[in-house]
Amino acid sequence: MNISTDLDQISPDLTKPPSGYEWWYFDGLSMDGKYAFVVIFYHDNPFSTSKIRKLEKDPNKKEPCPAISVSIYRNKKTIYYSFLEFSEHEFNWNGNDLKLSIQNNTFQYDLKGNSFSFEMNLDQNLASGHSISGTIKGSGRLSPSSLISSESPDRHTWNLLLPVFDFQSEIMINGLNGREHMMTEGKGYHDHNTGHEPMKESFKEWYWGRYHFKDFTLIYYLMEKHGAQQLEAWLIDAENQSVLEYVTEADWSYKTRNWFGVNSARKIDLKSTQVSVNIQLKDKIDDGPFYQRFIGDSIINYKGQVYAAHGFSEYIYPKNIHNKIFWPLVHMRLRYMNEAPHWVQKSILMYPWTW
Repeated sequence: MNISTDLDQISPDLTKPPSGYEWWYFDGLSMDGKYAFVVIFYHDNPFSTSKIRKLEKDPNKKEPCPAISVSIYRNKKTIYYSFLEFSEHEFNWNGNDLKLSIQNNTFQYDLKGNSFSFEMNLDQNLASGHSISGTIKGSGRLSPSSLISSESPDRHTWNLLLPVFDFQSEIMINGLNGREHMMTEGKGYHDHNTGHEPMKESFKEWYWGRYHFKDFTLIYYLMEKHGAQQLEAWLIDAENQSVLEYVTEADWSYKTRNWFGVNSARKIDLKSTQVSVNIQLKDKIDDGPFYQRFIGDSIINYKGQVYAAHGFSEYIYPKNIHNKIFWPLVHMRLRYMNEAPHWVQKSILMYPWTW
């Protein structure tokens, strides 16, 4: 994995091969812990069964599959979920305005001095009758390009554009429990990932996450490659965007297997000379045959002081993306907008069951 904090790499990578993928990831957790969101814009969706089928027929045919996924949580339960894939012409990047659009959903960057902010607008009406509309605004300090730099021959780049930002949201949701207004503020995280080969070719499994403490943010990255490991974590000072501690010792344990056979850890320990970290992947908020998301608890002992925070942890087992036995489940969640919706997606009662 190549890891960076490089603002020169915010634009779509048009040199990706047909088997490549790319996404822009945003998440946030409200100050009171009640609400959380994860929104991902894809230029080329690596979870698309349509994309995999096309590559099986013609590995050289370049036809990006743009998509957007939205997850809204209240009290660690999903209240709104969508995963919509569009035709290539629905994706638009305006380099002059630093604005990305996928149909009616957009985000736009604003760079001023040492400030890096964005505004995201969501507008979706699902076949089930669920809907979401509103705005998320985020602002943080501009990270120096040298903040985090880790180079490798791997064909995946993880660009941490905003390790931490403050957000305000005003969103109207017609979700699991009917209509509700998510008007809240908190802290979030934003990155940009690009791959030049299918994920299963790059690694076996990947754990990553971020936890925002009062004065610093913890970001960790644990990857089991084919024959090697890459284990890294950083404590990033919230005030001046500098790395307080770089951690390369990690261990994960208490593995638990889900209904789909995915066997992932529930406890992660990180350690260096001045810091020890314990992360408990406590509340599973997304669970599937190749991907899991948690809201976890992190306890840090740093220079003799103990700190605690909630945050996001994630896990992916990419081999299962290509296992066609799981595709019927994928088709219940992933809506191909140029096709008729799956019958489950049309049901206001059945579709939330897939969330």
